[in-house]
Amino acid sequence: MSRVRLRSVTKHYGPSVLAVKDISFEVADAEFLAVLGPSGCGKTTTMRMIAGLEAADAGEIWLGERIVNALAPAERNVAMAFENYGLYPHWSVYQNIAYPLRLRSISAEEINTRVQKVAKLLEIDDILLLRPAAISGGAKQRVGLARALVRSPEVFLLDEPMSHVDPDFRSQMRVELKRIQRELGGTFIYVTHDQLEAMSMADRILIMRDGVIQQLGTPHEVFNNPVNEFVGGFVGEPPMNFLPTRIQRGNGGVQLSLPNGGSLALPARYGGVVESMAGAELRLGIRPHKIRIGPRESGEGGAPGSIYVIEPLGDYSIVTIKLGSATVKVEAAADFSGAYDQSVQIAFAPEDVLLFGADGALMMGTVAC
Repeated sequence: MSRVRLRSVTKHYGPSVLAVKDISFEVADAEFLAVLGPSGCGKTTTMRMIAGLEAADAGEIWLGERIVNALAPAERNVAMAFENYGLYPHWSVYQNIAYPLRLRSISAEEINTRVQKVAKLLEIDDILLLRPAAISGGAKQRVGLARALVRSPEVFLLDEPMSHVDPDFRSQMRVELKRIQRELGGTFIYVTHDQLEAMSMADRILIMRDGVIQQLGTPHEVFNNPVNEFVGGFVGEPPMNFLPTRIQRGNGGVQLSLPNGGSLALPARYGGVVESMAGAELRLGIRPHKIRIGPRESGEGGAPGSIYVIEPLGDYSIVTIKLGSATVKVEAAADFSGAYDQSVQIAFAPEDVLLFGADGALMMGTVAC
């Protein structure tokens, strides 16, 4: 079994730095989990504690049916690929990849077969005789990844393994890593700050901030139902828009105020919760691809504004609309036409709205974005 469990794990660096605070989660056997968050959020520290390179100050780390807190890294049967390569400079690429197999007294023939296979997979079979100093940073990162993949460990720990790889090859590697994980049937824990990598590869995503888990769920769940504003703003490109709103009564029902004098019918799923909160200040979340742009005189409910910036991005455009002192980003058609400061009106369906309280937490309800 290659299940990974962390129970109430905490890690300090000195008396003043709390890197990881009381986190608990489980990674199922053969699952691909992405650990996502900004720099300094504790994701790499969490990975290093699982590998045994850092000792947890509190809590339990389980690999399969064993508590491994007291075990050395070599006793945990995990393979780790680092962002900073960790290659031996005096060895060739071949020797670096083969090293973990040599430690296990595997035959030279088997070592060669495995090394050649993983090198071809990662397109580094033409540099096997070179030393690290003679290859690029992206190639070094692929060598580090190959050294992890060449083994058959219980758990693969990948810490930003593609951060220095060229964008074109990175897209190919996302596909290949997912395929490799399925073929090996291994448990992969993949640390990244790139939400595209996390969304495209992971079965589930664990999102961290300031050493605390914010949300753990499938890509669909964290995108469509972020538990707070941080997750909504971190996952998605462009990120979710957040607008100040107030509960008010008008036009025969309960409405949400929008900036610049606009309004929106209250989403039905929030009715039983917020109708008694007249005047309460909340935050409205809406994904850019759920917003429509029309002429100011369209008569459709929404908010009046003006075009601030148009960013053509090939198969679609991102249009920034100014609503008084607020702005929203809208995903529009590739051939969207407009001019700076042109008057427009934005509109969106009430069922596509999420409401967040003053503390930034999602209030209730679900939305299919």
